[in-house]
Amino acid sequence: MAEIDWHRLPPLSTLRAFEATARLGGYSAAARSLNVTPAAIAQQVRKLETEIGAPLVRREGRGLALTETGEKLAAPLRDAFAQIARGVEDARARDIPRSVRVSTTFFFGDAMILPRIGEFWAANPGVQVSFSPDGNLKPVDLDAYDICVRGGHLGETWPGHAVRQLLHCPIIVCAAPSLLDRANGDLTSLPWIRDRSMPEQDLHNFTRMAGFDREKIQLVDPGSAKFEIDAAVMGYGLSISTELVVRKHLQDGSLVWVDTPLDVTAIYSAITRKGRLPDAVQAFLDWLTGICAEDRPFPRPSGRSRSAPSTTA
Repeated sequence: MAEIDWHRLPPLSTLRAFEATARLGGYSAAARSLNVTPAAIAQQVRKLETEIGAPLVRREGRGLALTETGEKLAAPLRDAFAQIARGVEDARARDIPRSVRVSTTFFFGDAMILPRIGEFWAANPGVQVSFSPDGNLKPVDLDAYDICVRGGHLGETWPGHAVRQLLHCPIIVCAAPSLLDRANGDLTSLPWIRDRSMPEQDLHNFTRMAGFDREKIQLVDPGSAKFEIDAAVMGYGLSISTELVVRKHLQDGSLVWVDTPLDVTAIYSAITRKGRLPDAVQAFLDWLTGICAEDRPFPRPSGRSRSAPSTTA
């Protein structure tokens, strides 16, 4: 096949405008097809006529007809664009997009995805989904992953990416019942579990908003996300986290939601590339959005029997 001399080819925009005009029989129909104005289509066709050095369309009654030169150009353009479209669809349909790579937080995956992933596989047989529990502090890497699930604050953005909000979830203070019993109502003397998924400044701000003196807080650092919750359940300290993270422990009574003035909402979001996603990725994203829409949080405590200090430091 002879090498293409790209310098002699007209711009793709003019070829596309003319092909649509020829195929659909006019500027208006071509404009609707390409989501631009008829004037823009007419301008592109005139540019192409200048490039070619010959008229391609002519007025015929109230419409347009192709000139002889236009007829000769329209047929190969139609075939070429059709072949390009087939090639793009073939590329989208290759086996690789049947695999979905998801970066998520450890606890979001444990609480939301893993308990129901069988439903997704039943509805989408053959689609492989792999997870990496990277956590909130890892950067969003859409070269390595198709979807990154991250928890953040209201108003937080990820510029350059498409973002779909999945869940709004309160940030809460919780503790083992045994720890609260030992405190005898004085929660200010209790240690706190260090949450490594949360920047230290956020931890200080949230504890202050919950009514505690952040300068007097003693932190217990278990060293990993999994051990942080275990340490809270064992009564080693107060814990601050999203309600979703500790929900099953609230449900079984191994942790108690401590009623505090803290009123902060975290938002879990799915972050993807902009534009059309591979079918398997889109299917997983839609499924994930659906199960999150069905989520029902643990109810906020109605009494203040397990309450924090009423004043902030």
